[in-house]
Amino acid sequence: MLKNLLKKNLPLNEYKSLITEINDLESKFKLLTDNEIRLKSIQLQKQYKTSSNLSNLIVESFALTREASFRTLGLRHYDVQLLGGLVLNSGKIAEMRTGEGKTLVATLPAYLNALTKKGVHIVTVNDYLASRDQLSMGQVYRFLGLNTGLIQENMDTQERQKNYDADITYVTNSELGFDYLRDNMALNINEVVLRPFNYCIIDEVDSVLIDEAQTPLIISNSVQTSIDKYIVAAEIVDYLEVNLHFKVDEKNKNVILTKNGTIQIESILGITDLYNPNDPWIPYIINALKASTLFFRNVHYIVQNDQIIIVDEFTGRIMPDRRWSDGLHQAIEAKEGVTIRQNNETAASVTYQNFFLLYPKLSGMTGTAKTAEIEFEKIYNLSVVEIPTARPNLRKDLPDLIYKDELSKWTAIAKECEKISRKTQPILIGTTSVEKSEMLGQLLNEYNLTYQILNAKPENVRRESEIVAQAGKQKSITIATNMAGRGTDIILGGNIKFKTLKYLYTILVSYKSQIKLTKSTTIFSLTNKLKGISHKFISVLISLLHNSAFKRLSDIDILKLLNETDQLRVPTTHYEQSLKFLIKEFEKFEKKTQHIDNTIVKNLGGLHIIGTERNDSRRIDNQLRGRCARQGDPGTSQFFLSLEDRLLRLFGGPKIQDFLKNQFLEDIPIESELLTKSLDSAQQRLEELTYESRKNLFEYDEILNKQRKVIYFERRKILESVSVQNKLLADGEQIITEILTKFDKKQLEFSQVISRLENLFGRNLSVLNNFQNTLNTFDLVEMKIYLFQEFWLSYEMKVLELEVRHLGIIRALERTLILIYIDTEWKEHLQKMALLRDAVGWRSYGQRNPLFEYKDEAYEFFKKRAQITRHLVIYDLLRSSII
Repeated sequence: MLKNLLKKNLPLNEYKSLITEINDLESKFKLLTDNEIRLKSIQLQKQYKTSSNLSNLIVESFALTREASFRTLGLRHYDVQLLGGLVLNSGKIAEMRTGEGKTLVATLPAYLNALTKKGVHIVTVNDYLASRDQLSMGQVYRFLGLNTGLIQENMDTQERQKNYDADITYVTNSELGFDYLRDNMALNINEVVLRPFNYCIIDEVDSVLIDEAQTPLIISNSVQTSIDKYIVAAEIVDYLEVNLHFKVDEKNKNVILTKNGTIQIESILGITDLYNPNDPWIPYIINALKASTLFFRNVHYIVQNDQIIIVDEFTGRIMPDRRWSDGLHQAIEAKEGVTIRQNNETAASVTYQNFFLLYPKLSGMTGTAKTAEIEFEKIYNLSVVEIPTARPNLRKDLPDLIYKDELSKWTAIAKECEKISRKTQPILIGTTSVEKSEMLGQLLNEYNLTYQILNAKPENVRRESEIVAQAGKQKSITIATNMAGRGTDIILGGNIKFKTLKYLYTILVSYKSQIKLTKSTTIFSLTNKLKGISHKFISVLISLLHNSAFKRLSDIDILKLLNETDQLRVPTTHYEQSLKFLIKEFEKFEKKTQHIDNTIVKNLGGLHIIGTERNDSRRIDNQLRGRCARQGDPGTSQFFLSLEDRLLRLFGGPKIQDFLKNQFLEDIPIESELLTKSLDSAQQRLEELTYESRKNLFEYDEILNKQRKVIYFERRKILESVSVQNKLLADGEQIITEILTKFDKKQLEFSQVISRLENLFGRNLSVLNNFQNTLNTFDLVEMKIYLFQEFWLSYEMKVLELEVRHLGIIRALERTLILIYIDTEWKEHLQKMALLRDAVGWRSYGQRNPLFEYKDEAYEFFKKRAQITRHLVIYDLLRSSII
């Protein structure tokens, strides 16, 4: 089958011979013992040390990983999965459909590249996926003699160092990015957690490199904020009318104040200039208007524990660590009446584009990358390769149904759910916001339909895995805000794993608490509940329930133990062995009915997907569609749309709107080829707009990134150096040279030279007048030599003074002083660059290229930053004292 697929996909032919060679080794490796497999792994590591060439090890390492996977997990890589692994190892993006085993595919290139002992990072979109994948796939790596690490949110520095030093580390994109920024703010080399980058595999690569790339990662510090102005601005909005006092640009998420609006606000505030730089009101007013007209509760954010928490529009998850910048977050806090927190100033930042480009070798995998192929190639130099499915794809994408208004659309969706649920076919409904998911839930209540909701609200997030896992169960209706990065397969008939773990957890927790029950009472109770289960299952279960050590475990400990044991192929402790047996036995018990349920749901047509609105990107629509028809199962998808949907309203154009309004009869939908083309065109235009926005961000940040690299390289050099004495002496000499050069170019008077040098040295330097000759000129060479010697002498005196008071303090003081001032001036530089970027935008009206202007002025700012840093360090050092 693979041969036929490769014939159709010419770019994949290059991997054909490698797959054949890997398959040829399979029978040979099956004969090896476990110890011989490990010895073979050690041999491969030695081969790499000798040759420093991974290409010669691809075939053996892939075959070895396949065999290790089968022995530890019971999972054998299909040929198409080998193909996916080869694509990843080539530094490309492998587009693999949902359910095709991307997690297992990553083990192939991860093991190969881990042979270098330089580290491999496997990046996931959330902590749950990182933890799950490290626990399960880690068994393969450990079997082959490698170790794995896991980075979680609350880990301290030592834990992070240990886990990043592992051969293969599982980590989320945000944790990795913030660790990189924190490393480059460290004042001690022992605080640095990351090794030099080597190879990175990004899961859900489109979510990380495209969707999340629109917002840079920022570490910030709180600054004094005028809280009152946010409150007043929020109240003023109530006295303003749209189109009269301000206009709303939904497409670009912007608000424009009119002349009437300016007059009205100035009148209310009793001021004469809204734009007064000494007492500015305009940023507060604009943010208040944006908060009121463009950002909505349960759509863009939720209110929880007196806080505004952003909802990720692409994944439907909350982002508690993120805040909108430039005062927008405070404006929304004022609007909602929650506590207004201090504003922030940027201490360090990096975009995902420039961060991931730091890796010498980068690859990724996802189910939806082809539509964004141009962006991947232009920005990341990553080509996208479509991997064939192991089984034919049976999904049917039905034509879109278009209604005249939202009310008709939502009513039709509810009726469709009622009709499909009568035949007990499972339904998954994708909505675009928390608000709409809950509104649909209320509508389904009127039809007496039972359903599960998965959105950003905490009570739903806690049950995320269970809700997604059982979405394929007969009669189920699941409403979800977004299906990107959910990480759990939807299995037709229901997911046995989740059902097993949930049932065992319930039994273990409920019976553990009933200490007074006798064994015979427990046996009788369990036998009645689990009719048909083996006697050995009951015996092992009761033995575990009456184990004194097990009784001391909390409910959370039991849940954690169950989840971890389920992932382990070979349990080691008594608990794990007992629980592993119980899990296996219960799964056997459940499979009797599961096979029947699976067959029934397949005969019903599989999972039915309903989209309630076209998303801004075709990728997000495809992610929803891709949740059905996994691994050769049947499935259908259909989108219900209306003329009032955001995409059509903003991008459909007036001609389309006018034409379609005349096509509707009552609540009857239409299927229009013209509208489908219009929607596709609208999505494409919106994708182009967001791409241009990200490209624009990338181009500006690329200039800043070159400066960032210089700063971070300089910091690391200082952190790792034994002494920074030579740097300090060079900085002092450079300051003196710069002052004298300005004097020579007549940019400074001699009195100014003396003033600046006295300020630097901290003492009188009137002796410099002696360098003036009879012709009222100066011997600058002699003066420079004298000043250098004076500086060296001042420096040595300060060293002796401090060393006498505290032996060895000077080296640490010098290093810390340089790092603090580098960071302080870099922070100031980032503020200036942000203001500069806003300022140059207006220069396009003067027929000047804003990017070129930004680049030129950024260079001057950077040079100035270096000069100021040198001055501050030397000035402070020569005045240092220890009390």
